[in-house]
Amino acid sequence: MMSANITLAMLKWLIAAFASGSLLGFTFRTQRIAKAKKRILELETEMVENHAEILRLHKIHADRSGNAAKVPVINLKADSQIAAVAKA
Repeated sequence: MMSANITLAMLKWLIAAFASGSLLGFTFRTQRIAKAKKRILELETEMVENHAEILRLHKIHADRSGNAAKVPVINLKADSQIAAVAKA
């Protein structure tokens, strides 16, 4: 009968250790995922800003070269008419 009590006590400790380990692992994994998502958003923002800068410089260069008609430059800022057409 004594070994049954020891086994039950060990089982309780084993379940408690498993539960706490799972909770700890879940917490660390959630933090890593949040950090990765934040970094991805930062990189995406940086890429969009870099592309906007490249387009702006390309437009300046095209205006200086005088061949603005050959290379179309898309305006990133949509005015109210374009936004109204897009919503329709």
